Amino acid sequence: MNLVFIGNKFYRESSTMMSSIYQEVDGKLYRSDFGFMERALENGEEVHIRPATEAEMAWAEKKLEEWKSA
Repeated sequence: MNLVFIGNKFYRESSTMMSSIYQEVDGKLYRSDFGFMERALENGEEVHIRPATEAEMAWAEKKLEEWKSA
C-alpha cells in the first residue's frame, strides 16, 4: 500500500470530507485513512507513507477550495 500524506488541515478544514492521507494507485490519489492502513498491516501488506509532492499539494489545495465553496 502506497500512501501520500497531505496534512491534517485538509481533514479539519473540509469537515472530514477529505483525509490527511491518500492511497496512490496508478498515479491517482484515492481517499484513505489510518483504519485502512491498519487493516493492510494486519493482512501482512507493506505500507509506505511519503509526503506529498508539490503537484499533489496543489491538487489537495484545489480540492479543499472546491469543498469549501460547495
